[in-house]
Amino acid sequence: MAGRKLMNRSVAFLATLLWLLCCAAGARAQTPATTLPDLKTALAGLADRVKHYYDRISTIICVETVTQQELKFNRAPIGKPRVTVYELSVARDPRAKTDAEFRVERTLQSVNGRPARKYQEPECTDPKTGTPEPLAFLLAKNQGSFKFWFPSGAADGPGGATAIDFRQTPPERVDIKWKGNCFSADGGGEEGRIWFDPDTFDVLQIDQRLPKPFPVPVPWLFGSSTVAIRVEESEVTMRFTRVKFEKPDETVLLPESTEIVTLFRGATSLRTVQVLSNFRRFLAESTVRPVRMQ
Repeated sequence: MAGRKLMNRSVAFLATLLWLLCCAAGARAQTPATTLPDLKTALAGLADRVKHYYDRISTIICVETVTQQELKFNRAPIGKPRVTVYELSVARDPRAKTDAEFRVERTLQSVNGRPARKYQEPECTDPKTGTPEPLAFLLAKNQGSFKFWFPSGAADGPGGATAIDFRQTPPERVDIKWKGNCFSADGGGEEGRIWFDPDTFDVLQIDQRLPKPFPVPVPWLFGSSTVAIRVEESEVTMRFTRVKFEKPDETVLLPESTEIVTLFRGATSLRTVQVLSNFRRFLAESTVRPVRMQ
């Protein structure tokens, strides 16, 4: 099993990109903050910014460059990285039950510098089409499932940013699904650190990690009951940048990069770096024409 391609925890991929779905910076004028907000004010500000974004999201298209490097358990690289390039779009999901659900679509453009073949399917660890909700946990209605607090001595974040730590309480049960020799895993809990602008409450960076390891049951059909896989660590760092759009003129905070490192026992570990660029916005327009009477 160690040589098989295995999918990272989808919660990590979710945090993939997870992330064309971030707070809009808007055209709000900024004034210097005289004091840091208290925790209640900060959480209310973050909830408002996320809701504001969800209320006005339109379809966004960009280029996604994904670099995947297989690792030893000590994080030393194995062989050459795999580089894939996609056209990626994010739009409101018409089948969604809430305004905080979106549809991510990817069209594979190239693999290791060569044009993708027609109908070429993603490999096991490649990002998949899905419906991520990366910042939904910051909405007011969802904050009750998490514990938040100001950390002491927080460092290594974006300049001028304020940090809030978070932990899901209780953590969600791990849900593992196999498809062929690939697996995905949802749940396991979330904890980490949010870095945000204390003036605008825009999220600038999120550091997330797996609270504790979990085993991955291997289907008996692989022919060995002794094979065992264990997810030991999963770390995600997401960074954001402000992107200007025209007609209408506004500035939106969107993901700049996501780095995911997942360490396995019994399988090859993996580092995935996703970089987004060339952002465009698609605004659908409709025209109502009068009916001509016969």
